[in-house]
Amino acid sequence: MKKIICLLFFCTLLPIANAKAQASPSANKNASTNARIVSSGSNITEILFALGAGKQIVGADKTSSSPPQAKAIATLGHPSHLSIEGIISLRPTIFISDDKYLNPTLNYQLERAGTKVLIVKQASNMSELNTQIHEISYLLDLPQQGEALIKGLESDLEELSILKQTRSLPYMKAIFLYGKDSLLIAGQKTPIDFLLNMAGIVNPASFDGIKPMTPESIIIINPDVIITVDKALSGENGKERFFSIPAISATPAGINKRITTIPISHTNLGINTPKTAKKLFHEIYGTN
Repeated sequence: MKKIICLLFFCTLLPIANAKAQASPSANKNASTNARIVSSGSNITEILFALGAGKQIVGADKTSSSPPQAKAIATLGHPSHLSIEGIISLRPTIFISDDKYLNPTLNYQLERAGTKVLIVKQASNMSELNTQIHEISYLLDLPQQGEALIKGLESDLEELSILKQTRSLPYMKAIFLYGKDSLLIAGQKTPIDFLLNMAGIVNPASFDGIKPMTPESIIIINPDVIITVDKALSGENGKERFFSIPAISATPAGINKRITTIPISHTNLGINTPKTAKKLFHEIYGTN
């Protein structure tokens, strides 16, 4: 008789156990809401905020200055010099980075400390950026937000494609200059080159990667427009820093005083790249 009663009691528990199992996705969402995330890489931080997970970020590297809310997050230094002590002190449950500054020792130490580690491939095109969004959104149980973000990027790209069709050839030539004591030029196969191509702007720097600017290189490139980061023009004589250089002053960009800027956080390929490309298109080609 006791065996029968125990069996009946066990059977009554099965629906409850099944209901709890079916509720596990919700439980996972609650877990992701309570996550304590450390982000390394401005593009990673931007994705997290776009997914609605910004409030879960307890620490980020010093390049994570966008969106503005990111500036209130504890800063952990440059992504190439993150310390295990600084990260662990924030009691993170998740660490997310791309592989640009891959540090296997740091990742191993974090995993040993019980922190879940996600390393995504650094994006060099929009397809790889979408993969980053997929991986991060699924880790945080936010797949719908991830899909919505990707659709928004696709819409921006379609709008940009339509804009470029309104512009007759030839496209204008622009160079991206940055640096403090000496200026550097962004050449081919760089995130800036990808941005310029997306905006319908010719990058006349024929070399790959980044190289120091020389008078000879500026004369050969002969740009119509100069692009730099916004901080480079801070102060009263920001523009004159560029136009006072004889080689630049002799180019169409120097003669016409044509210079525009982008935020320093947008110099890498990320979710703001399409919008930054549209901004450059409007500013350089004078469309509304």
